[in-house]
Amino acid sequence: MDQYVFFAAAAVTLALCRYGTYFYTIYQGKTKPHAFSWLLWGMVTGVGTFAQFEMNAGPSAWALAFVSVTCTLIAILAFFIGEKDYKKSDWFALIACILAIPLWKAAQNPLIAILVVMIIDVLTYWPTIRKSYHKPQTEPPISYGFAGMRYFLMLFAVPNPTWETLLYPFFLMLTDWGFAIYIVVRRAQLGYPLHEYSRKTIPPEAR
Repeated sequence: MDQYVFFAAAAVTLALCRYGTYFYTIYQGKTKPHAFSWLLWGMVTGVGTFAQFEMNAGPSAWALAFVSVTCTLIAILAFFIGEKDYKKSDWFALIACILAIPLWKAAQNPLIAILVVMIIDVLTYWPTIRKSYHKPQTEPPISYGFAGMRYFLMLFAVPNPTWETLLYPFFLMLTDWGFAIYIVVRRAQLGYPLHEYSRKTIPPEAR
């Protein structure tokens, strides 16, 4: 096994840990995923996967494909047991992302496609950011910490790396870690435990 396959396998293993903790908190009733974000993450990561393949990003693209499939499965689950409070801004983000996705193919240039996907990816976070601002206890920061580390490992799974092939996993790493910090900060502001496995009692005013 060469080093690129090793790091891609390590990224998939870490992704399994990330989704394992996420599914466990869903089972406990602590996490309420927003279907729109997860559906779009699955779609956009799928587009990013194709772009990575076109830029010969190697085994890291296969790890991204695994992420895309898993995000789609969580989206399906979220439509049944996830967040049901859909706002107009959530619908706007969903429609804007879907309309923008064809631009990646029309661009012809894989690098431009990745930049378009990154812009769309920022929009995909909006429904979950909005929900988590008011309900930070419904998203597990540890899970997003695992997610960022997964993309960190993908950086080492790219043969002959260039800034073009490293740009997308690096961007995903920063967004996941940034979102994990965002959840922790909002939990602290509202008096919730800082992570999902804390034994701290939630104060009555934060319930």
